[in-house]
Amino acid sequence: MTCGVDIVEIGRMEKLVCTRGQSLQRLFTEQEIAYCRSRGKGQYASFAAMFAAKEAFWKACRTGFRKGAWTDVEVRHDELGAPSFVLHGACAVLLEERGELSLSLAHDGQYAIAQVVWL
Repeated sequence: MTCGVDIVEIGRMEKLVCTRGQSLQRLFTEQEIAYCRSRGKGQYASFAAMFAAKEAFWKACRTGFRKGAWTDVEVRHDELGAPSFVLHGACAVLLEERGELSLSLAHDGQYAIAQVVWL
């Protein structure tokens, strides 16, 4: 079992989102962007939590960001709001090799945090 944790300052993510516009698609899938935008004023916390999840994923892999793209690691939420990953490309191969993943997200005040555990 391995785990990864990451924390992101929400204000920093807000600046990134406001200045990057279309280049957000390099970091987030269309579905992730739509989800975050649907959160209204909470969108920046959602973007920060998703970014932290992607960083925590790479830390849990213990390989760093070496293969694939940011959008190969996609965060989705079920009908109750629980987050999970949908992996694409080289990241999907990692899932086949290593097994199930667990993802937890939280945000409060100025920070968002994510924890990823390979089960």
